[in-house]
Amino acid sequence: MISVSFAFISGMLVLGGALGIRMIRDEQAIASLFVSSDASSESKRERLLFSRMIDIAGLKTQRALRRAYGPSHLQKINSSLRSAGNPEGLTLDLFVQREAGFITLSAVLLLFLTLLGHPVYGLVVFLVFSGWMYLWLFVVLRKRRADIDRNLPDFLDVLAVTVRAGLPFRSALERVCQHFDGPLAEEMSKTLQEMKLGVSRRDAFTATRERCRSSNVDTFVSTLLQSEELGTPIGDALDLIVREIRRERAEQVRRAAAKTAPKVSLIASTTMLPGTMVLMVGAIFYANREALSRIFGG
Repeated sequence: MISVSFAFISGMLVLGGALGIRMIRDEQAIASLFVSSDASSESKRERLLFSRMIDIAGLKTQRALRRAYGPSHLQKINSSLRSAGNPEGLTLDLFVQREAGFITLSAVLLLFLTLLGHPVYGLVVFLVFSGWMYLWLFVVLRKRRADIDRNLPDFLDVLAVTVRAGLPFRSALERVCQHFDGPLAEEMSKTLQEMKLGVSRRDAFTATRERCRSSNVDTFVSTLLQSEELGTPIGDALDLIVREIRRERAEQVRRAAAKTAPKVSLIASTTMLPGTMVLMVGAIFYANREALSRIFGG
């Protein structure tokens, strides 16, 4: 019986260690807790209904929240929303209204749980719901930035080939945007639209850099504007940008691997190794149970 218990406990420890390593390696599993990309139509309707209820709850309190935030903080929120691509069509007004709705709901839950004699639970719920919109926006921003960084080298490769084929830069950029999907193509399309409205190339790409908040996009824009000033062929400048971005990405992967290795070793040493030792000891006891019973008089 003891050996069976040892085997069960060790097996659970080994399984827990394996799951821990998998979670460290897969950040998308954590992000999926907050962002669902392929939800069914039914869940989308339910989420839309819930969002509408939260928005209604914030109708009366959004003005007070605006006054509490002040112009500078509202400007920061608006900048973050633009960088996130205004997800779900959220404008600054709708974001503040929804945040006010979550705060109103959390205050009601805090009062309800306090009256039931659970003020600590109520405080936890209040803190989570009050900061939910900022947590959601942070996850969306991080996911969008990662998507842009992942697709930028391929996008610039195709753009360089198109420019070398003889097309002007603006026409080449427009054609490449038509064949790419995702946040990067959206940002470049916004840049093209601004240039069509009369904004200079420098100002349009500077605005793109500020929206994306990506070091890779910053490198692209800086090199592009520098090549324009120096008269360097754009195709050569794009090749230089792609090489620099891929070199930086390889360096980031190496740094991430170096950071992950100690975590994996820690999990292995605290879960899998003890579990394996317990399993071995249990097997030894089980194999020698008759000899041990004679020794201890069992």
